[in-house]
Amino acid sequence: MKRIIYMLTLMFLFQPQSFATTLTAAGGDVKFTAVGKPGFLKIRGESKGTSPTGNLKLENEQVTGEFHFDLKSLDTGIELRNEHMKDKYLEVGKYPQAVLTLDPIPVKGGNLGSDMQSDFSGKLNLHGVTQNVKGKFQYTAKDKKANASFAIKVSDYKIDVPKYMGVTVSETVDVEASVALK
Repeated sequence: MKRIIYMLTLMFLFQPQSFATTLTAAGGDVKFTAVGKPGFLKIRGESKGTSPTGNLKLENEQVTGEFHFDLKSLDTGIELRNEHMKDKYLEVGKYPQAVLTLDPIPVKGGNLGSDMQSDFSGKLNLHGVTQNVKGKFQYTAKDKKANASFAIKVSDYKIDVPKYMGVTVSETVDVEASVALK
């Protein structure tokens, strides 16, 4: 019996342990840039009053995460453009949130005690459609801040390409999300 207990103890001691660290969103913002045709027109928008919610989880030397964003908080600085963007194109009444889910990102050393930069892939649910996205991910340990930047093609999400009075916006929109974590 002592031998069995000894063997079980050794197996437990030398078995790799899995510890998880979870950081929760504590503020941040989302910004987008859409270039018009003609190219001199740039439409910029950002979150006003609402930041992404969600968390970043480190487990088994990989970071995963899921972040939700209230699309109603987007502001372009022009009330009529906001109305068109939210009601006509994003249809925030039917699709109030966007959700970004990160695929596992390897973490050297297995901890979030140091800065990291990496390419990332994941899924973005926008306008009721989920598509794969790829971009850049950055984590700053001192500030506990995560940033993701990526581009989307609006037609991939069944969103009409915005146009107004002969000016058309490019199908590709650049997105930057920044989240403070605690």
